[in-house]
Amino acid sequence: MAILGSGFLLSKIQVGICSRCSRLHFSNGLKSTSGTNTTSSAADYLKKSEELANRYTKHIDDAVNRWAKCDEIYSGKERDFKRFPAVKYPLTHPKVRLGFLPDSWFQALYPKTGVTGPYLFLFGTSAFLISKEIWVVDPHFIELGVFVIVMTGLIKKFGPTFSKYLDAQIEEVEKTRYYQPLKALNSHLDRMVATADQEIARASAVASLVNAKVENVQLQLEAAYRDRLQQVYRAVHRRLDYHVERESTRRRFQQQHMVNWVVDQVVKGITPMQEKETLSQCITELRRLSQLNKTATMA
Repeated sequence: MAILGSGFLLSKIQVGICSRCSRLHFSNGLKSTSGTNTTSSAADYLKKSEELANRYTKHIDDAVNRWAKCDEIYSGKERDFKRFPAVKYPLTHPKVRLGFLPDSWFQALYPKTGVTGPYLFLFGTSAFLISKEIWVVDPHFIELGVFVIVMTGLIKKFGPTFSKYLDAQIEEVEKTRYYQPLKALNSHLDRMVATADQEIARASAVASLVNAKVENVQLQLEAAYRDRLQQVYRAVHRRLDYHVERESTRRRFQQQHMVNWVVDQVVKGITPMQEKETLSQCITELRRLSQLNKTATMA
């Protein structure tokens, strides 16, 4: 019944953990997909994961139901525990008399024969068997007495030590085959629960992670847009500068050409006589200005 109870408990724990993880992952997956418009492949993957989790949960549920049915049959309400009690194995052997006779035999004879009745019955039966030669006394009969004496001495001397050794071996077997596996199983279940809690926390953060990634992509798109806008601005600015410089150069060239043409035409229109008169007039004017400058200085 203890084995049935342990199996039932372990199955229940596994069902709870697996069911909780699968359903929570699926629900969080649906939330994240609905918020971020995921592709059909992700939806198919989630669907297959949910189907696998449901099959596993059904398998565990069937196993739990079988354990529960066995436990109900074995220790249900219809069982008569008074006439058919559950088998309990004692840790030590029952008390004995004379080293090999169960004490229960003596306790059964005490109400009818008294305290000495079982011993008289034992020795009386032995004497009866020997007197009627049912138990034949031969030369090997003495070996029985030697065997009893030797075995009694060995049991008295080495029995406690051997008993302690066997107890230690039993404890070691119980430790290695029962307690340590059970402790390891409990540790494993604790790790599974901790892992499930971590997965729950991670699944709850999926929506925030997706939103953060969306915002990051949007920032990258905005940065790329502004960079390209700046490139367009620089390209347009260079082209405008080119047109302005070209127009300025064209106008400067036209102005210079016009000036040169006018000067050439004026120079061509001046005769040598006009040039000589002009030079003479300039020299006369310079002398007049020099004379005025001297007069102003003396005054």
